[in-house]
Amino acid sequence: MPAELGSDGPVLRSFAFAAALSADREAIGRLRRGLVDLLRASGLGHLADDFALGAQELMANAVVHGCRRVHDGTIAASVRCDGQRIRFEVQDPSDEQPRVRAAADEEMSGRGMLIVEAFADRWGVEAPSDGTGKSVWMEMFCTPASGREAA
Repeated sequence: MPAELGSDGPVLRSFAFAAALSADREAIGRLRRGLVDLLRASGLGHLADDFALGAQELMANAVVHGCRRVHDGTIAASVRCDGQRIRFEVQDPSDEQPRVRAAADEEMSGRGMLIVEAFADRWGVEAPSDGTGKSVWMEMFCTPASGREAA
């Protein structure tokens, strides 16, 4: 178990998790539930729902937009916590960059990056070391943040 009980409550320990997932919507729900359980067991229950919602949106973007031209697509997802901040990262095969946009009221989609921006303390996009596709990440501080920023 990544957390232990101290005199003031749970003491956070560092942890990391990574998985390769098929690019389908069912994988998103399974990973979201796993993230919530992991954060709660790690002493980060106060962040679990918001963090998992942001991670879900990044995964949904990777599946819907990052893998749409790839028939046998997979995404790589990872989460790690160093005791100060927790980071979620998802890699997909597309070079297409995510964008924050204001969807019209009648639109059923298009708000994913707005959600990430609202909950994450920082987020950004990087080119993976193998030069294929992109890696989109978000971070939340393990203590309440004073402000939010996009990297």
